[in-house]
Amino acid sequence: MALAATIVLMLAFRALAFTVYTVRGTALEPCFVDGDRVLVNRWSYGLRTGGGTFFRYARWAPSQVERGDLVIFNNPADTLHEIADRDVLAYYCTGVPGDTVTAAGARIIVPGRRHIIEVTADNAALISFIYNRYEGRSARTSGGRLYVDGEETRCAAFSNDYYWFSSGRRADTSDSRYFGLVPETFIIGKAQMLLYSVDPDRPAAGCLRPGRRLQPIITAAGGQQTHNSKND
Repeated sequence: MALAATIVLMLAFRALAFTVYTVRGTALEPCFVDGDRVLVNRWSYGLRTGGGTFFRYARWAPSQVERGDLVIFNNPADTLHEIADRDVLAYYCTGVPGDTVTAAGARIIVPGRRHIIEVTADNAALISFIYNRYEGRSARTSGGRLYVDGEETRCAAFSNDYYWFSSGRRADTSDSRYFGLVPETFIIGKAQMLLYSVDPDRPAAGCLRPGRRLQPIITAAGGQQTHNSKND
């Protein structure tokens, strides 16, 4: 009974308070390396619940993502699974609602609930994609114009806040330059601490990297995040 109670409490803690994200690949170097274990606070932007087949999406005590936050979220490029069942990604937030970002040479205004965006020939296709993919609306474009639910729309309003994410490395385009804007419904939480780091190329007995454990993640002056580490 004691063991069962402990397991239930651990699962509840992981689901309702914190979880651990494992850094994969080199996208977040030099601040984070392959094998880092990062503690994620699920309450950073409000606890996300539902969003699957049986329960509607909800967020308890919501707050907005801030520029420079290292954010953990579900992969928006995966369209085969429910949101909560998709792969988990970690990137730096570099665009919040109302900001203007540049992708593929085009300037894009990041949409949000409090921001009405004028529809132009340059952004009509993107807004149509957002409506169809994330807003639950039926949209199409024709001649540079946007039609939503069968009617032309010249000013676009949104029911979600969206964010733009970057790896912090210009040559690495696996971030929002690849998967696009990320809606708030995909956000899991904010990375708070580097717990420890495992070197996958070393044997199990000595796989823990020295100097990379129990280090708070802080926002650096340039907007990115780092952590207190002798190895940085």
